[in-house]
Amino acid sequence: MSDSSDSLLTQITALLRETEEIWDSQDTARLKELWDSDDNTPYYLAGEQEDWFVGWDKLNHYLDPPPGTPEVTQAIRVRFYNIRARLLAPDLAFAAYWMRTDMKLVFSAKPFGSDNRVASVFRKRAEGWRYVCYAEAFQTPNMYIQKLYEKNISPEYQEFFDQVMKKPG
Repeated sequence: MSDSSDSLLTQITALLRETEEIWDSQDTARLKELWDSDDNTPYYLAGEQEDWFVGWDKLNHYLDPPPGTPEVTQAIRVRFYNIRARLLAPDLAFAAYWMRTDMKLVFSAKPFGSDNRVASVFRKRAEGWRYVCYAEAFQTPNMYIQKLYEKNISPEYQEFFDQVMKKPG
């Protein structure tokens, strides 16, 4: 297969950075530009949804809701990290990565954030890699709570812990 692993990762990362920019613009309808428009049956699983969006009608409705649809999100920021990618075929690639989402919903008093696992399949097109399948996977509640506890450690605790562990005794 022609793409080296580093080249593929660079190309997929570039598409993910473009995805971030569009999410940050709040113009989610533009996300459709990053999908393989020749694919007959895109698959999309948003973390907050119960089931897959399968096909263009459902995906378009999610990314570009019709006029009059109540606004839910006031502002959303997305960041992708720990990106890994591999070729499945010369024109197909798979990527596994994490997505950090910070957002403020209309009905919530304060913003909140989450880190979720994501898996995507991409097809190589003339304009570059494009999504054909996308799935967000929340962690199990116990894993998520453990990570929240770990993130809540005071920055100076590690130094304190190291000192305690050095005590003879």
